[in-house]
Amino acid sequence: MWFPQALALAASACLVAANHGNPRPRETSFPRSRLNVAPDSESGANSPSLHQARKPICQVGGPRPFLRPFFSSKKLVDNNFSGCWTLCEAEPKCWSFSIEIKTGGLCSLYNRPVSPLQEYYDYFRGGNDSVLLFDYNCPAPVIQGPKLKPYKPTSTTPVPTGAGPAVTFQPYTAPSIAPLDSPPYVPTGPQSKPDDDDEFTATYTYTEFPLTIAQMGNPTLTTGVPLPSGTELPKLPCMVTPGAQSPFTILNENFLPMVSRTNSIGPLLQPTAAPAANDPILDPVNYKAPSFYLKPVAGNTEVFDLVYASTGQFVAVTSSGRVILVSSSTGPTVSNGRITSLFSIDCRGGVTIKFNGTSYIWSTDGETSTIVKGTPSGFNMKALPVVPPEIHPLLQSREETEKLTAKLLARAKLRNPSLSLTVRRPGVNADSRAPQCKAQPPGLVSKTKAGFKLGEGNFCDALDDWWGVSPFSFDGSCAVQSLCYDQCSGFSFTGCNAIFGTQMYLSCLSEFDSWWEVAAAIACAGQATYFTVAASNDVGRKLYYKAQEAMCFCFCSSPPDTCLFQSGDFYCADTRGSDDNNCGGCGTMCGANSKCRSGKCGCPRDQCGSTCLDLRNNPNNCGKCGAACDPKFCIDGSCYVPKPDECTPEQAVFNNKFADLSPGFTNWTFAAYPGSTIPDDITFGASTYTFGTGPNDKTRAVSISMKNLPSGGRAAVITQKGVKICPGFRYELTFDLGYVNQVDTVGVVSDADCKVRWLTGPPSGPDTNGSFQSSDSYSVGKSNPVYRTFGPWSVVIKEGDAGVTKKKKSLFIDLSAVVSCFGGTNARVIMTNVQMNPVGFAKRELDAGSFWNVTVAGPRVVQARGGISEALDIVVPEEGDDALVQARVIQGRDNWLIGGL
Repeated sequence: MWFPQALALAASACLVAANHGNPRPRETSFPRSRLNVAPDSESGANSPSLHQARKPICQVGGPRPFLRPFFSSKKLVDNNFSGCWTLCEAEPKCWSFSIEIKTGGLCSLYNRPVSPLQEYYDYFRGGNDSVLLFDYNCPAPVIQGPKLKPYKPTSTTPVPTGAGPAVTFQPYTAPSIAPLDSPPYVPTGPQSKPDDDDEFTATYTYTEFPLTIAQMGNPTLTTGVPLPSGTELPKLPCMVTPGAQSPFTILNENFLPMVSRTNSIGPLLQPTAAPAANDPILDPVNYKAPSFYLKPVAGNTEVFDLVYASTGQFVAVTSSGRVILVSSSTGPTVSNGRITSLFSIDCRGGVTIKFNGTSYIWSTDGETSTIVKGTPSGFNMKALPVVPPEIHPLLQSREETEKLTAKLLARAKLRNPSLSLTVRRPGVNADSRAPQCKAQPPGLVSKTKAGFKLGEGNFCDALDDWWGVSPFSFDGSCAVQSLCYDQCSGFSFTGCNAIFGTQMYLSCLSEFDSWWEVAAAIACAGQATYFTVAASNDVGRKLYYKAQEAMCFCFCSSPPDTCLFQSGDFYCADTRGSDDNNCGGCGTMCGANSKCRSGKCGCPRDQCGSTCLDLRNNPNNCGKCGAACDPKFCIDGSCYVPKPDECTPEQAVFNNKFADLSPGFTNWTFAAYPGSTIPDDITFGASTYTFGTGPNDKTRAVSISMKNLPSGGRAAVITQKGVKICPGFRYELTFDLGYVNQVDTVGVVSDADCKVRWLTGPPSGPDTNGSFQSSDSYSVGKSNPVYRTFGPWSVVIKEGDAGVTKKKKSLFIDLSAVVSCFGGTNARVIMTNVQMNPVGFAKRELDAGSFWNVTVAGPRVVQARGGISEALDIVVPEEGDDALVQARVIQGRDNWLIGGL
């Protein structure tokens, strides 16, 4: 394509706005009806002989000597049906007009209609004559010959106006301390009593401190962060740079591409005869125009040679001003009456020509062009790069461009960042050519500011010196471009320029469809491309930032509050969140140990009045504000009375349902006996066991699997070390054990039997007790496929027993379960809910002959315990029991009797 690839693709977007902008301003409806009455050729009075309505002639070929024009125009913009009709529309005495297809083109207006004269003259429709005539009333020409490549928009949407709501802020309130009382603490379980009250009372502490604000800080900025400017912006390249790597097309004053003539250069002309239907010229969007490039001249940085790329020839000027092509450069001096090195191109793409400090004008007339002395007005010849500036690859998608343009036209305020025409990366502005916000602080977003002003970046209004040289008008396209520049989110600088180009292409392709209008269509597309590329460079970026500054400011993403360091640097802070250093304001810092919550300094946990504390352990506010303890000990939100000479009995097994799995089964260890290994032969895993059909018939458990059982079976031991036991108390152990033959809905092989027995320590072998106390064996498996609670195993632990250790007044054992499976190939069981509860007072060893207060319901024989002291275990009642009597221990041979009744 002779215009930028990306914009050509944008031009193919199937979308047209109802007010997309016409190449030539005109009324929105086609000609209002006039009486088909011809005025007198001399006086303009109606001729009675022609005072009857006639069907208008809407296209007839050939010159008509009886029709003499009262006005003619050679302008390219007028040499097409739409342009010439517009001139006729503006002139009341115009009743018909003609388009002359010849070198340069000619639009003529007549004060007589064509149709009434048809009965007197023989008209040959559809001939190859170079003059086409139309009556004013024609709604459209009758196309004869091939059409331009059709373009069918898929939707029509109005151009919106206005902008979205401006960003708002909550009013700033200076930080202050607000006294309050926290709600009462609700325990989640029974009170956890200490193991050793002596140690507890010696180490018991609690913390409380006053709630304070360490530093007041300042209000947040509501004006946002200024937009990038100056050195913060990348330097944009000029439209054209010297070298063969930067080819460009040259457009003349009418935006027609300059092409090679016989040993010369001239503008592309309208064909005088209908071209073949497949002629490339009928496809303006994809028409490929010849390209040129600038070649540096040795020892001279002011002027360059202009090279015709396809032939490598140099553009030269003769002494008479004629433009020709030569095979070699003359340098900046005249040689043989010609010179080549006098061209340069400014940053806007304007072609300048100077020789010995004198400016020259390159202009065209028909198919020829000349270069003569003079200062060009406006932009006479323009260089349009073949490869445009950076435009994101997303623009190459026709579907995406169509969606983006539709979104822009359908809404005045865009909010969806995913619609951006450029890739958005975290912490990076989307469009590197014109970032909406500064890179620092990270996370800034552009939002509509209060007191915004629309339309400050309108290309047509702001660049009248550019737009004034246009033979076509794209006012509607500028409205879309201006609206896009006004968007604070959702569209980028590069994306808006592509949409701008798309809209201009749409207006061109919707106005011209006849083969005899192809020159105007190509010129229109050329102008659209040129202005789009110009908008993509520094001139457009200045307009973009002018619009952005009138509409937007950059704010922190969420919330929009922005803070300012004393040095002038910005940073983002959530002053209404939990930032302890910016609590309610920039730099507002809460006091020591305080915590920021919802932008206000508060206590890290609980608060009573203006005091910070923990209701779980504060003896002055135990469980709720004002609840004081005596003595001053608080545990889990309840007052606690220590008993330094006692051990507190409680359920002794922790993680008894094997639910705590960080990092393994907490408090539990697993080992295999010789002949088996973990996990090759035996595995332990977390499981949820379903033992019924009800919604709550599920429990967490440990799954025990043994595979490839040998004839002697396999065995493992599960141990929880350091289980606390209070001396003088009897405990009962219970647990749930179940047989498993299905995992989820899949059956598993479980054809063996398993037994479990508990001990007060891990034995060296699966069938031995060592010196440890042992329970009975509890069995499940193929022979007993059940899930139920087993036990209780009643046990009393005394100091000095095997495996028992003592700390302070508490005893500790390593509670162990030996699991053995046998009689099949594979076994799978689950175990859970292991509990070891104190169920009564332990029996104490009493010396014979001693007296004790005991509860007696009658003569009682209890099992004797042997030993050196020959003492008797006897139940000691609780303090305050009503049935207390004094009893003496009587020694017997096999039994001890309680006497003294």
